[in-house]
Amino acid sequence: MDREADNERELIMRVKRGSIPAFERLVKIYERRIFNYLYRVLGNRTDAEDLTQETFIKLYANRRSIDPDKSFRSWLYRVATNTAYDLFRKRKGRRESFIIDDPERPYETPDSSSSYDTMETAKDVEQALTRLKPTYRTVLLLFYKEGLSYEEIAGTMNLPINTVKTNIRRGKQALGEILKY
Repeated sequence: MDREADNERELIMRVKRGSIPAFERLVKIYERRIFNYLYRVLGNRTDAEDLTQETFIKLYANRRSIDPDKSFRSWLYRVATNTAYDLFRKRKGRRESFIIDDPERPYETPDSSSSYDTMETAKDVEQALTRLKPTYRTVLLLFYKEGLSYEEIAGTMNLPINTVKTNIRRGKQALGEILKY
Protein backbone atom coordinates (compact mmCIF):
# COMPACT_ATOMS: atom_id res chain seq x y z
CA MET A 1 0.00 0.00 0.00
CA ASP A 2 1.20 3.49 -0.67
CA ARG A 3 1.36 6.24 1.92
CA GLU A 4 -1.83 7.97 0.73
CA ALA A 5 -3.83 4.72 0.99
CA ASP A 6 -2.40 4.12 4.48
CA ASN A 7 -3.42 7.63 5.52
CA GLU A 8 -6.95 7.17 4.17
CA ARG A 9 -7.26 3.80 5.90
CA GLU A 10 -6.20 5.37 9.21
CA LEU A 11 -8.64 8.22 8.66
CA ILE A 12 -11.44 5.72 8.01
CA MET A 13 -10.55 3.79 11.16
CA ARG A 14 -10.78 7.02 13.16
CA VAL A 15 -14.16 7.82 11.56
CA LYS A 16 -15.39 4.33 12.47
CA ARG A 17 -14.49 5.11 16.10
CA GLY A 18 -16.58 8.31 15.90
CA SER A 19 -13.90 10.97 15.41
CA ILE A 20 -15.61 14.14 14.19
CA PRO A 21 -12.32 15.77 13.00
CA ALA A 22 -11.52 12.65 10.94
CA PHE A 23 -15.05 12.68 9.49
CA GLU A 24 -14.69 16.37 8.59
CA ARG A 25 -11.41 15.55 6.85
CA LEU A 26 -13.06 12.79 4.79
CA VAL A 27 -15.87 15.16 3.86
CA LYS A 28 -13.32 17.75 2.78
CA ILE A 29 -11.53 15.18 0.61
CA TYR A 30 -14.64 13.79 -1.11
CA GLU A 31 -17.33 16.47 -0.95
CA ARG A 32 -16.57 18.17 -4.26
CA ARG A 33 -16.22 14.86 -6.13
CA ILE A 34 -19.53 13.58 -4.78
CA PHE A 35 -21.27 16.88 -5.54
CA ASN A 36 -19.91 16.88 -9.11
CA TYR A 37 -21.03 13.30 -9.60
CA LEU A 38 -24.52 13.90 -8.21
CA TYR A 39 -24.86 17.13 -10.20
CA ARG A 40 -24.20 15.22 -13.38
CA VAL A 41 -26.55 12.40 -12.41
CA LEU A 42 -29.36 14.73 -11.38
CA GLY A 43 -28.73 17.76 -13.61
CA ASN A 44 -29.90 20.03 -10.82
CA ARG A 45 -27.63 22.00 -8.49
CA THR A 46 -30.05 22.23 -5.56
CA ASP A 47 -30.78 18.50 -5.59
CA ALA A 48 -27.07 17.72 -5.91
CA GLU A 49 -26.27 19.93 -2.91
CA ASP A 50 -29.01 18.31 -0.85
CA LEU A 51 -28.04 14.77 -1.80
CA THR A 52 -24.34 15.45 -1.24
CA GLN A 53 -25.19 16.47 2.29
CA GLU A 54 -27.48 13.45 2.68
CA THR A 55 -24.73 11.15 1.40
CA PHE A 56 -22.33 12.35 4.08
CA ILE A 57 -25.00 12.10 6.78
CA LYS A 58 -25.52 8.48 5.72
CA LEU A 59 -21.76 7.97 5.72
CA TYR A 60 -21.52 9.07 9.33
CA ALA A 61 -24.64 7.19 10.40
CA ASN A 62 -23.30 3.97 8.83
CA ARG A 63 -19.63 4.52 9.60
CA ARG A 64 -19.34 1.25 11.54
CA SER A 65 -20.23 -0.75 8.42
CA ILE A 66 -17.29 0.63 6.41
CA ASP A 67 -14.75 -2.08 5.66
CA PRO A 68 -11.30 -0.42 5.69
CA ASP A 69 -9.89 -3.31 3.65
CA LYS A 70 -12.24 -2.56 0.73
CA SER A 71 -12.43 0.48 -1.52
CA PHE A 72 -13.86 3.36 0.48
CA ARG A 73 -14.36 5.37 -2.71
CA SER A 74 -16.58 2.64 -4.20
CA TRP A 75 -18.55 2.41 -0.96
CA LEU A 76 -19.09 6.19 -0.88
CA TYR A 77 -20.17 6.32 -4.52
CA ARG A 78 -22.61 3.48 -3.80
CA VAL A 79 -24.15 5.54 -0.99
CA ALA A 80 -24.39 8.58 -3.32
CA THR A 81 -25.86 6.51 -6.16
CA ASN A 82 -28.45 4.89 -3.90
CA THR A 83 -29.35 8.30 -2.49
CA ALA A 84 -29.92 9.62 -6.03
CA TYR A 85 -31.99 6.57 -6.96
CA ASP A 86 -34.09 7.10 -3.82
CA LEU A 87 -34.87 10.58 -5.13
CA PHE A 88 -35.74 9.19 -8.58
CA ARG A 89 -38.10 6.66 -6.98
CA LYS A 90 -39.76 9.39 -4.90
CA ARG A 91 -40.31 11.48 -8.00
CA LYS A 92 -41.48 8.61 -10.17
CA GLY A 93 -44.91 9.47 -11.44
CA ARG A 94 -44.22 13.18 -11.21
CA ARG A 95 -43.14 14.57 -14.57
CA GLU A 96 -39.98 16.45 -13.95
CA SER A 97 -37.37 17.73 -16.30
CA PHE A 98 -33.76 17.16 -15.31
CA ILE A 99 -32.10 20.01 -17.08
CA ILE A 100 -28.85 21.71 -16.35
CA ASP A 101 -29.91 24.65 -14.25
CA ASP A 102 -26.61 26.35 -13.41
CA PRO A 103 -25.06 28.32 -16.24
CA GLU A 104 -21.96 28.97 -14.15
CA ARG A 105 -21.13 25.23 -14.00
CA PRO A 106 -19.86 24.65 -10.46
CA TYR A 107 -17.53 21.91 -11.67
CA GLU A 108 -14.52 21.89 -13.94
CA THR A 109 -15.38 24.71 -16.25
CA PRO A 110 -13.32 24.88 -19.42
CA ASP A 111 -10.25 27.06 -19.09
CA SER A 112 -9.87 30.27 -21.06
CA SER A 113 -7.83 28.51 -23.75
CA SER A 114 -10.76 26.23 -24.67
CA SER A 115 -12.39 26.97 -27.97
CA TYR A 116 -16.03 27.95 -28.25
CA ASP A 117 -16.72 24.74 -30.21
CA THR A 118 -15.26 22.61 -27.43
CA MET A 119 -17.37 24.40 -24.82
CA GLU A 120 -20.49 23.97 -26.98
CA THR A 121 -19.74 20.26 -27.45
CA ALA A 122 -19.27 19.83 -23.68
CA LYS A 123 -22.60 21.59 -23.08
CA ASP A 124 -24.30 19.36 -25.64
CA VAL A 125 -22.92 16.24 -23.96
CA GLU A 126 -23.95 17.49 -20.50
CA GLN A 127 -27.47 18.18 -21.71
CA ALA A 128 -27.66 14.85 -23.54
CA LEU A 129 -26.60 13.04 -20.36
CA THR A 130 -29.62 14.46 -18.57
CA ARG A 131 -31.86 12.76 -21.14
CA LEU A 132 -30.45 9.27 -20.57
CA LYS A 133 -32.03 6.66 -18.33
CA PRO A 134 -30.57 7.15 -14.81
CA THR A 135 -28.81 3.77 -14.94
CA TYR A 136 -26.99 4.62 -18.18
CA ARG A 137 -26.14 8.13 -16.98
CA THR A 138 -24.78 6.73 -13.73
CA VAL A 139 -22.50 4.09 -15.27
CA LEU A 140 -21.17 6.52 -17.87
CA LEU A 141 -20.38 9.13 -15.23
CA LEU A 142 -18.77 6.63 -12.88
CA PHE A 143 -16.65 5.18 -15.68
CA TYR A 144 -15.65 8.22 -17.72
CA LYS A 145 -15.83 11.09 -15.26
CA GLU A 146 -15.04 9.46 -11.92
CA GLY A 147 -12.59 6.94 -13.34
CA LEU A 148 -14.02 3.89 -11.56
CA SER A 149 -13.18 0.47 -12.98
CA TYR A 150 -15.86 -2.00 -14.11
CA GLU A 151 -15.35 -3.87 -10.84
CA GLU A 152 -15.75 -0.71 -8.75
CA ILE A 153 -18.89 0.29 -10.65
CA ALA A 154 -20.28 -3.23 -10.19
CA GLY A 155 -19.68 -2.89 -6.46
CA THR A 156 -21.07 0.64 -6.35
CA MET A 157 -24.26 -0.27 -8.18
CA ASN A 158 -24.54 -3.83 -6.90
CA LEU A 159 -24.57 -5.20 -10.46
CA PRO A 160 -22.66 -7.99 -12.23
CA ILE A 161 -19.65 -6.76 -14.22
CA ASN A 162 -21.20 -7.89 -17.53
CA THR A 163 -24.30 -5.81 -16.76
CA VAL A 164 -22.06 -2.81 -16.12
CA LYS A 165 -20.32 -3.33 -19.45
CA THR A 166 -23.66 -3.71 -21.21
CA ASN A 167 -25.05 -0.57 -19.58
CA ILE A 168 -21.96 1.42 -20.57
CA ARG A 169 -22.28 0.21 -24.17
CA ARG A 170 -26.01 0.95 -24.29
CA GLY A 171 -25.50 4.30 -22.58
CA LYS A 172 -22.91 5.31 -25.16
CA GLN A 173 -25.25 4.22 -27.96
CA ALA A 174 -28.16 6.20 -26.48
CA LEU A 175 -25.92 9.22 -25.97
CA GLY A 176 -24.79 8.96 -29.60
CA GLU A 177 -28.40 8.89 -30.78
CA ILE A 178 -29.28 11.96 -28.73
CA LEU A 179 -26.26 13.87 -30.01
CA LYS A 180 -26.97 13.24 -33.71
CA TYR A 181 -27.83 16.52 -35.37
